[in-house]
Amino acid sequence: MELRTKTALPGYLSRAPQLKRLSDGLALFIGQVGQKQYRDEADGSLTLLGTKYIKLVLLGEKAEEAIADFVEGDDVVAIGGFKTRNYEHRGQRVEERQFQAVKLLFDTTRDRYQVERKPRRRMDMAKETPHPAATVEFRAVQPASAQALGR
Repeated sequence: MELRTKTALPGYLSRAPQLKRLSDGLALFIGQVGQKQYRDEADGSLTLLGTKYIKLVLLGEKAEEAIADFVEGDDVVAIGGFKTRNYEHRGQRVEERQFQAVKLLFDTTRDRYQVERKPRRRMDMAKETPHPAATVEFRAVQPASAQALGR
């Protein structure tokens, strides 16, 4: 039996995500992930070369959850795979590479995040009063190189 593996894409949401509905009613999360590209220098410093961007999509229930949780500028890790989408726009054939995620997570190695979680409901608890949301705080140690880069 082989292990199931997926590609992890770290970066930040470089523009405000949108939620759209497909013709069958399925939710579609559309965002863009940016990754800053650096070059290691001989003296140990880093030189910023620029930023690469890729379109990010999530489908279904995960899309609805993500639109409520993520905003532009959040450091994220998307789990999924790269896909190529072909379509026609204004008479021109377009081939677009995008990342289709099955999970979108906060990158807890970057900053301090405070996440509020709602209690999960069970079918037999549906009529009970829900408990107040518990707060979970993630804190990651910042490497000196990351602090110098302003992230």
